[in-house]
Amino acid sequence: MGYLPVVLIHAGAGYHSLAKENSYIQLCNLSSKTAMELLKNGSSATEAAVAAMKVLEDSSLTNAGYGSSLSIDGDVECDASMMTSDGYFAAVAAMRCVYNPIVVVHRILNLQHHPPKDGRIPPSFLAGEGATRFAEEQGITLVESTTMVSENATKNFNKYSKIVQQHRGTKRKIEADTSDVSSVKQSADNQLEESSVMDTVGVICMDREGNLACALSSGGIALKHSGRVGQAALIGSGCWVEKNIAVATTGCGEQLMRTLLAKTVSDDLQAASGSCQPVDVFNQTMKSSFIDNPVLVKDDVKLAGAIVLYVNPESSSVELMWSHTTKSMCVSYMTAECTHPQSLVTRLASDKVSQVPFTSSFGLRFEK
Repeated sequence: MGYLPVVLIHAGAGYHSLAKENSYIQLCNLSSKTAMELLKNGSSATEAAVAAMKVLEDSSLTNAGYGSSLSIDGDVECDASMMTSDGYFAAVAAMRCVYNPIVVVHRILNLQHHPPKDGRIPPSFLAGEGATRFAEEQGITLVESTTMVSENATKNFNKYSKIVQQHRGTKRKIEADTSDVSSVKQSADNQLEESSVMDTVGVICMDREGNLACALSSGGIALKHSGRVGQAALIGSGCWVEKNIAVATTGCGEQLMRTLLAKTVSDDLQAASGSCQPVDVFNQTMKSSFIDNPVLVKDDVKLAGAIVLYVNPESSSVELMWSHTTKSMCVSYMTAECTHPQSLVTRLASDKVSQVPFTSSFGLRFEK
């Protein structure tokens, strides 16, 4: 009988302004519909996830592909990855001059399925100049890096640069007075966090055969060091896929890497299978394995979000879930039975940010 095709998307976690909320929802609607049209016509989960991600990367609203956050040098360097339920993984990191990093990741994935006849082992992960050169060899058009810089990214770069410079100047003045600088640092951190959408966008698709594919793409954190690699390119912290579960994370990449959040969520759901409600397990993992994780004890602010597609191994029903410790997160889903996607922005009260996760499911289960 087969499975009911499903698409689950997020457009980042952090702070989505009320003024732009409808724009984010419309973008997610378009991305979901693009993937679902392919799935209904028999395309694979991988093909659908790539198509949905291209829509997100092409928008200046997201921190991925065109319009990505700029590095400290004012450049766009992108991370992206994919993992599938047949055990394959591919990624690029700190890649420049490619509008759609996910397309390069897809080419790497295809190369793994069809290795070169010269006996060389195909790569899983390419970075920097090597990733850009591979893209060119694959016939993917390279662009001038400046064409990937959006007006909004430039505006944010200038604003954040001023905040950092103000912080540094004030810190030097206070240090000269031998006073505490912690309040100055906190003020700068708060201003950066207030107006930013954190890190990665993500897509999870399930096709008629029950195959799962998870795609991530990111321009990284604002003012990052050149060459910095975030969790969007890393297996286990950014994405994790097994036969019956797919997880895509977003947030502060350094914290997600240290907690290996994607795989931890998957492991906990698998271990608790049948004994607890999946959404309760997910919420507990976000609290105990991220917010209260000992490796983050020195971090004042702990920012993460995740989406999960979970296929119950006993009933073969499907549950869609999301969670975030940030001020907001934009999510979307669509099934083959839906005429329109369901997209929304959920919000966490300011006094709850980094303290308790907002966790929920779409409350829908689809029988195989």
